[in-house]
Amino acid sequence: MVKTSASFDNGVEEMNIALDNTLGELTKDPSNPMLLAKYLSLLSEYTLYRNLQSNVVKVLKDVDNNIISNFR
Repeated sequence: MVKTSASFDNGVEEMNIALDNTLGELTKDPSNPMLLAKYLSLLSEYTLYRNLQSNVVKVLKDVDNNIISNFR
């Protein structure tokens, strides 16, 4: 499970950098609707990616628990 969860980290790092850069641009020009839309889009993508990571780990945990319970 650790390897599976860790495999998502590269994508998260790239998204986090893009999110931070866009937030930096947005703080310089907060009235720019294009920057706001870009930031919200990146934030949504980041949130979906993190949810996917969490769900994959939960599914693998459930599968492992079912396998263990079948041996009892």
